[in-house]
Amino acid sequence: MRLLLPLLLCFSCVTAKPVVGPDVIDFFIDNAGRKYYLLSDDRFITYNELGQNHFSYYDSSLGAPGGIDVSDPFAILLFYPEYGTVVVVDRTLSEVSRIDLFSLKDVRQPEVIARASNQGIWIFDSWDNRLKLLDPQGTLRLQSNDLKLELRPTSSPVALYVDRSTVLLHYAEENKLAVFTNYGRFERWVELPAAEQLGWRAPILTGNSSAGHWAYRAGNDTAGPQVQSGLRGKLFDSPEGIYYLDDLGEAQLKTKEK
Repeated sequence: MRLLLPLLLCFSCVTAKPVVGPDVIDFFIDNAGRKYYLLSDDRFITYNELGQNHFSYYDSSLGAPGGIDVSDPFAILLFYPEYGTVVVVDRTLSEVSRIDLFSLKDVRQPEVIARASNQGIWIFDSWDNRLKLLDPQGTLRLQSNDLKLELRPTSSPVALYVDRSTVLLHYAEENKLAVFTNYGRFERWVELPAAEQLGWRAPILTGNSSAGHWAYRAGNDTAGPQVQSGLRGKLFDSPEGIYYLDDLGEAQLKTKEK
């Protein structure tokens, strides 16, 4: 695996807490409840624990990341599919390493990625339609069958989610999840209700639309019923409540009634 040195125009920094407001175009919540934001100027930011200042990451040569995985806050993945590049940043959003997927002999067209439970990286390679598990050194450790032949999907997957021993490949146009073991073996399909926005915070995938929101927990055979909450946009359902983005561009937690 080739690790590239940070570019001059790539930086992380610490500044006073900004008013993000309408500049927020996406947000993410890690399993400790820490909030991350992607801004319209392509900066990826998070507040420190006291909330008085923030850390940010930006690389002008790459633009906006096409995929973000915050499941491991000490090794966050920023994926730039057009360049086949994965940038790994730490809790302060300082760049730790950079992975050139196009330089790997076993990867040709990486479409979506996710952090594996063993600190490796799962990818879906549309060149040969396979899920592939790379170890931290970039070596191919295992791969699935040709999913185009095995599953016969009518569309391409748009996201990849991992929860311990479960790997989920999301076919949004078909409203389905393909469920795999952590050895890349296909187990079953899970039907999902329609959704306009999706949020993943392991082990729960949350969908939201004008009809209400629903939650699917990894390992289950079905998604939960749609619920009217009055919340718009991307949501993260969790035991402590539902995370949402308010009108000021700040992530909030709506606690559940006991």
